Amino acid sequence: ASGKKPSMAPWANIEFDKLADGDAWAQPWWQQLGGARDFSPSGAMASAPCSPSEEASGESLVPGHRRQIGVSAVTLIVYFSVSGGPFGAEDIVSACGPLPGLIGCFVFMLLWGTPVSLVTAELSTAFPEDGGYSIWVSEAFGEFMGFMESYLSWSSGVVDSALYPVLAYQTGVRIFGGAWGDPIPDEDSSHELATWRSYFCKAVLVLLFSIPNLLSTSSFGKGLGIAFIFVIIPFAAFSVITIVGPGGATWSNLVDFRQEATLPEIGGLITTLYWNFNGFDCVSTCAGEVRNPQRSFPRGLALAMLLVMVSYLVPLSAAVANGQPSWRRWDAGWWSTIALDQVGHWMAIWIVAASFVANFGQYIAELFEDSWQLAGMADTGMVPRAFAWRHPRFGTPWVAVLFQVVIILLLVAFDFTSILVVSNCLSVSSTLLELAAFARLRSIRPDLHRPFSVPVHSRRGLALFLMLPFTIGSVTFASCFAGGGAILPVINVLGLMGGPLLY
Repeated sequence: ASGKKPSMAPWANIEFDKLADGDAWAQPWWQQLGGARDFSPSGAMASAPCSPSEEASGESLVPGHRRQIGVSAVTLIVYFSVSGGPFGAEDIVSACGPLPGLIGCFVFMLLWGTPVSLVTAELSTAFPEDGGYSIWVSEAFGEFMGFMESYLSWSSGVVDSALYPVLAYQTGVRIFGGAWGDPIPDEDSSHELATWRSYFCKAVLVLLFSIPNLLSTSSFGKGLGIAFIFVIIPFAAFSVITIVGPGGATWSNLVDFRQEATLPEIGGLITTLYWNFNGFDCVSTCAGEVRNPQRSFPRGLALAMLLVMVSYLVPLSAAVANGQPSWRRWDAGWWSTIALDQVGHWMAIWIVAASFVANFGQYIAELFEDSWQLAGMADTGMVPRAFAWRHPRFGTPWVAVLFQVVIILLLVAFDFTSILVVSNCLSVSSTLLELAAFARLRSIRPDLHRPFSVPVHSRRGLALFLMLPFTIGSVTFASCFAGGGAILPVINVLGLMGGPLLY
């Protein structure tokens, strides 16, 4: 009636005038959406999650809505949610050495990435609507835990967003740095002026990266394919040139390791591995947009897992085999230095450009998802209504975007590793909650229609299947409190306590 653009949030159809009635809160928010969102065994969503006609036409069960995301889009969404290229993976090698790092890649993909992907595929096809893991946890454990899942996933996403401007800056500063940069080899950047200049550069990147989310509500999916090609080609060229070039490759370097590795270094390896293999569940939040989910989710997730492994193992192995600079000196943002030493200045410039594209894409996608999630929570009354305000011209949740930008501007004052630890603490907590919801739904909802099902059905097999990711997740959670002094553990505890306090 006001002529404003309709809300894109999945919560937009709730009848808010009924929320004042105490009985309204007896229903979870997704069941207030009306229409087809009935996940009971006899409900529309359970009995006919994706009919042949829907598969062919792309029509959603929600009247007037058309599903537009297929296998390739799911693959790219997952790839950029998890990886986006090997940027930030340097510490996988330098923390404890190439051998533990490369073995760790296989371990985390097998014991963490694979189970999380299978759980995501099963529950996204069982609940094929926008909302994803928040719906799973609420169905399994009730409203409070559903709120906690929303809070943990949102807060970890905001903290994670701060990593991308920092990483892009650290990659570029090693080529164009000088006095403006963070500490780099043979440079003393401890001077206060250099520290403020460093923060100023990161803050500028945050503001520039945030502009698209203030000016557009259009999907970013159309550009993911172009971004993928732009990121992959330079690393493919780098890997080939550094192996067949004049320096050659010494493959025995791949079995090196730090004999004197300390507990903080081991914790750093686990933290870095988790961050580089986390995010397979993020695609569930747009399940309502996925065409033929029982086909698109399993195939898209499987292809993304393959691309992620190749993106890490090939360039890391090639760089270690070349040997210059030594893997012991690597740090986050070192790809430009590695490319400079092993290939030349032109390759370093290319890597820097790819870094900006990858980090820019990951940042705007993360901020886009988190902004609409916060706006949706405001629509349901979970957070102040102001976060749901849309810009009258662009239709963007500008208050939610700016609120998150302020938080990110505070976070980029910290170094990459500190931000990573806080992000992992919140993220692994939310993912462990999702795995617990998967187990409980198998127990209390055995009749739930699951178009794709994890091929484990006995209780003993299910316990073994979940024991592996729970072990990895628990070790990762513990590593967030190991080393790093007393400040980071305190920040982690405060972050975890924020959910119950807000509720």
